[in-house]
Amino acid sequence: MEIKVNIPEDLNDITLSQYQEFLSLEDPTEEDILRIFLKIDLKGLGKIKASDVDRYSAHITSLFKQQQKHTLKFDLKGIEFGFIPNLDDITYGENKDITAYLNDWQAIHKAMAVLYRPTTQRLGSKYLIEEYEGSHKYSETMKQMPLGVVMGAMVFFCNLINALLKAIPSYLEKLKKQTQMTDPISVENGEVIKKYIQLLKETSEGLKKSQSFLFTNA
Repeated sequence: MEIKVNIPEDLNDITLSQYQEFLSLEDPTEEDILRIFLKIDLKGLGKIKASDVDRYSAHITSLFKQQQKHTLKFDLKGIEFGFIPNLDDITYGENKDITAYLNDWQAIHKAMAVLYRPTTQRLGSKYLIEEYEGSHKYSETMKQMPLGVVMGAMVFFCNLINALLKAIPSYLEKLKKQTQMTDPISVENGEVIKKYIQLLKETSEGLKKSQSFLFTNA
């Protein structure tokens, strides 16, 4: 008897935990792709038509070619989660945890628990989210968040960091003119800025690698 499968239509039909499970495999097979992303066991796989195996696998692969948009709000388990409304007001603790977890796919649910928290107030398109109490509060919940939302957040941060890197030279030139100094930056401050730029570059490269999605031939 042929088994009925639920085929994901886009990345939002795939959970972060499924993707993490796939990435944890050293040498994943086509069976692994179907087992994880179609949410069926090996016994169920044996009941799929042989002619459908390649089609399902190709379809899942194609989902990772889709451009993902940055999602500000999404619903999960009856709760509306919202992205940090104003990154300019981000706290040291939030920033530290985001930096620590964002480039590690096996810990990225902890970064998502910083970036997305339950909304508390809404006024039109504006909203507020819960005060940050640590990534542990919603990290396990975030494992079930839509993968498309995760990918959109990654694209957002990659673009943000690249914009910062492009803006730094003009900012330093503006600072030089304002202070009317040949070298406006002290040796100590200069080293701090160099380290900051290097950190941004490393984070950008990490995000780009993270965006080398599931399949090398996708």
